Formats: sequence, structure tokens, C-alpha cells
Amino acid sequence: MSKVKFFLAAFVLRLVIVWIAKLIDESGSTNKFTDTDYEVFSDAATHVFNGGSPFARHTYRYTPLAAYICLVNNLIHPLAGKIVFCLCDIAMGLIFWLIIEHQRGSLPSEVKSRTWSTITFVSCWIFNPLIVVIPTRGSNDNIISLLIFIALYFLLKKQYIFAGLSYGLSVHFKIYPIIYSFAFYFFIDMDRSLIAKGQTL
Repeated sequence: MSKVKFFLAAFVLRLVIVWIAKLIDESGSTNKFTDTDYEVFSDAATHVFNGGSPFARHTYRYTPLAAYICLVNNLIHPLAGKIVFCLCDIAMGLIFWLIIEHQRGSLPSEVKSRTWSTITFVSCWIFNPLIVVIPTRGSNDNIISLLIFIALYFLLKKQYIFAGLSYGLSVHFKIYPIIYSFAFYFFIDMDRSLIAKGQTL
């Protein structure tokens, strides 16, 4: 399977789940598929669309960026925000692919032949039912994962400014990514290639 077909299949799967979620939400059942947070994002986006503040929405306690992202609900369709979240999920898979390829590039050929292929690793993420459900329910948590993995990718490339910007944005979305700061700091502080050779700095 080519990379394009692989990620297209992952995106189509998410579109199907978004459509199924719409049917469940409209069925009249008390148990809705869509996350309550998505309704909060959408309502806050409506306040922004009307020239107000997202914090005018009662109980809004998120980054204003979430409301601005969901402006597509007012401009295109009420489900457009979910589609944006799904696209972020696909972008996460692409970044994951790049990270694995970067790491595999330093492996000896005989080791590569004994490890899983890149597409197998990425499949474990992008077709994981738990991962698929997150954006299709309207949660923006996968955006945080995307930003953290972008930061990790730039760290591996030793492009620390871009890594810092992406990581800072992830912490802006929600505070919990701050726990990764220690690992990122020690990675920057030490030379990984020397450590791998058993040498000291």
C-alpha cells in the first residue's frame, strides 16, 4: 500500500465515524456520541463569529484557539470542526512516520530487517480504535499530541527553536504536556550519539 492510500484510508475511516456519530446524536438517544466539549467549542466559536469573546460562553475554560479553530462550524458546516480534528490526526500520523524513518535511518541494515516496517508502527497508532474515536467525538486532545510529536521531531533534528515553539503551544492548549519538559531538557543537554557509544560528555 502506498503512503497516500494508507493515509487516505485512515481519513476515510474517520469520516465514516463522524457520519455515524451524527446519526447517533440525531437518533434521540440520551447517550450522545459527540463529546460535550465539542458543543462548548462550537458555542464559543459562535460568540467569536458574532464579534464577541469565546469566554462569554458559560463554562468555557479552554484556550481561545479551540474556539477559533471551530469557526469553521459557522463558516462551513457544524461538523467541520471534527473534520479539522481528523486532519490533525492524519498529520500526527505523518509526523510519526517521519520520526520512525529518522530513527530507522541510523540502524544497521541487518537490524532494520528484523524490526517492524514503518507502516506497521504507524498503523498501531492511526488505526487504533481509541485514537480514531478522539477526533470523531469532537475532542481536541489529538492536537496536543500532534504538537508534542512535532516538538519531538524537531528535537531529533536538533532544531530547538521550532521544537520549543511547538512544545510551548501544546502546553498552551493544556497544562499536562509540561511533564515532558524534563525529558526534553535532558535530551538537549546531553549528546545522544556519545551516550549510544558509551562515552561521557
